[in-house]
Amino acid sequence: MHLDKKLIIFSYDFPPSNGGIARLCQEIAVGMKTHYSSVSVLTRKKNGPNIPYNLKEVQIIELPNKRVACELKALSYLRKLKDKSNYDIICGNWHPESFLCIISGFKNVFVLGHGTEFLSGDSYFRKQVWLPYYSKFVLNRIKLIIANSNYTEGLIRQISYLANATTLPLAVNHNFFKPLNKDSSQFSKLKICTVSRIEHFKGHDFIAKVIANMPAEFREKIEWNIAGTGNYLKDLVGIVDVLGLKNQVKFHGFVKDEDLPAFYSNNNLFILCSRENPNNTSVEGFGLVFLEAQSCGIPVIGTNTGGISDAIHDHNGGWLINQDDESQLKNLLLSFLRDESIINKMGEKARERVVKYCTWEIYCMKLKELLSI
Repeated sequence: MHLDKKLIIFSYDFPPSNGGIARLCQEIAVGMKTHYSSVSVLTRKKNGPNIPYNLKEVQIIELPNKRVACELKALSYLRKLKDKSNYDIICGNWHPESFLCIISGFKNVFVLGHGTEFLSGDSYFRKQVWLPYYSKFVLNRIKLIIANSNYTEGLIRQISYLANATTLPLAVNHNFFKPLNKDSSQFSKLKICTVSRIEHFKGHDFIAKVIANMPAEFREKIEWNIAGTGNYLKDLVGIVDVLGLKNQVKFHGFVKDEDLPAFYSNNNLFILCSRENPNNTSVEGFGLVFLEAQSCGIPVIGTNTGGISDAIHDHNGGWLINQDDESQLKNLLLSFLRDESIINKMGEKARERVVKYCTWEIYCMKLKELLSI
């Protein structure tokens, strides 16, 4: 127990910001309240809707929005704190949060690792300077880096074998993401959904081509609901048009968090076929949407790239396929259309797996153990 210690979560990403890091830090702030004498959050000031979780016992310390002013204010706040050994600090990212903590004199600094921040892509500066020198200097001084997947932990070890890192896969709020008004007896169509930013590496074009190449009698039984916006949206709309899939594909735009459980539950299957390319930093470090869908009782299909294999257990709530493998995805879809019981049974397994292994309560218990080492 850490009830005699204080916890600071230092993250530029925190609600009302959207995104996986913000949501993760929020869940940690809520879940760790019982393990510390106090929990506070050091974050940038933002405008947005009210935070939907109970943070009454969590102090929010707001920093200026502009980068330089933000870092100077954070540095000033951290340096003024006395008895630094009495604090654990969890940083939402290794840069600049953990660097500011280290130079402020803190030893119990922990970092959440997500994936892309440890990649160089085609950037000469990141490859020759940023990762091998600056990041190694910082990572080697962090007490523990908590990676969201085995893939992310592997990236950290490529930068520095001396860095202390471990894997703690992400979790989901199973009380919020749950099956809603789902009647498994209704299967007039195979209703597929995808929730993500619409970027090329997310693989929407791959899914569209697979659906388009299916026999007409099967293709017409598929409905694909796409939630999200992004730079690739215009291109994807054009691809759907060229492939003749206007009747099969529906674009829903940005779906608010509070509406996601209903969106998932109104479909039979979730698919996201993200790509991994060593020449850029676009990769799925984990894929929280896979857990959200499974928690809502629908099975998932994802590619065996990045950290997705930590979000999907093959044939236990979902399926993993090879990147851009059209035959694998096509055969799976055909099997579902021929036997709807496959989807229903796997959906039940998905929900059971999440409740047993992937809740935030379980995550925070494991996190508490890691912080105690």
